[in-house]
Amino acid sequence: MAFGRAARLFDAAGAARRLPASALFALGPSAPGLALRRGALVGIPVGLALAVELGLDAPTKGAIATGALLAGFAGLDAPAHTRAAWQLAAAPAIGLAAALGALTGSSPALAIPALALVGSLAGYCFSVSLRFAVLAQMTAMTMLIVQGLPIGPADAPQALLWALAGGLLQAGFSFCVWVGRGRRREEEEMSWSAAATRRALAASLTPSSPDFRHAVRVGVGLAAGVALYWLLDMRTHGFWIPMAILFILRPDRGETSRRSILRAIGTAVGLVLATALSYWLHDDGLALAIAFFVATALAYGLLNVQYALFSVAITTYAVLLADTLGAPALAAAGQRTVATALGIGVALATFLLWPNPSEGRWIGVSRGHPRTPEAAAR
Repeated sequence: MAFGRAARLFDAAGAARRLPASALFALGPSAPGLALRRGALVGIPVGLALAVELGLDAPTKGAIATGALLAGFAGLDAPAHTRAAWQLAAAPAIGLAAALGALTGSSPALAIPALALVGSLAGYCFSVSLRFAVLAQMTAMTMLIVQGLPIGPADAPQALLWALAGGLLQAGFSFCVWVGRGRRREEEEMSWSAAATRRALAASLTPSSPDFRHAVRVGVGLAAGVALYWLLDMRTHGFWIPMAILFILRPDRGETSRRSILRAIGTAVGLVLATALSYWLHDDGLALAIAFFVATALAYGLLNVQYALFSVAITTYAVLLADTLGAPALAAAGQRTVATALGIGVALATFLLWPNPSEGRWIGVSRGHPRTPEAAAR
């Protein structure tokens, strides 16, 4: 276990660029107590939005809650004031990505190249910092989710508005938490530097850079994921394929392989749990609202503590939400299983396409990759 300096896991200036997932029976690098408390706080806006949208049968049908969910990952590791700033930056990016998803999602000829481009840019952001990369990943995540919805270009303004509203709700809540705590002085971080960001991006603009190769792999992987669900006619929840790819893929092969295993295990457990809960809590609005909040809070809180448990929580949330919106739980669970398996396969295959120079072409534990401070501490 490695819990040290949990507040600095994502360094705004880019000092921390990798965050290895813990092995199946290990915890870390985030301290569980702090991470779970913070996850519960960040989960509150998502739970409230879902309770209002689903409880009142609002036409948004969970769109605002989804925007809040995605924005919540931005600056997730940070104290309230810093977290609010990152979520505020994420809100317009998520809104624009939602609009772009609506504009491109009705045609594979548009959806595939658009997501490939946005995904590549998100992957390239690893060259700056992990926190910056997470913000970019959530932007790409928004786009791929909206592409998979049964909406068209005419819905782009609404998609932008609802996603932006969810992001602003999340940022506003974090700001209120900071104010409610008496504007408590937070631990100082290295400040954001635009010049340093430009230098990091320029330095990685070479095929020999793991971050450049990662950007290409993400773009190709997401394009393949979208193409698969169009070819297989999985439009209802086909976006779960590129979603798995985006969550699993990391710049080094060993970490990607480890996340693939943890994702598979966590998804299997989450599917059983979600299916059982859907039958147990069916038509009980209050109980479902509590289940959504708990799943959201645990997803946030466990992301940097135990990736397999995070996968359990996020799978439970996704299947329960699909069931609430009308898809039978068993059918949604089956689609999630297929999507996860395909996503893992595509993610691993990208390293066969273009491995890092030091890693060779076979899937396994990578060798020769620089160890990070977090990994060394473990």
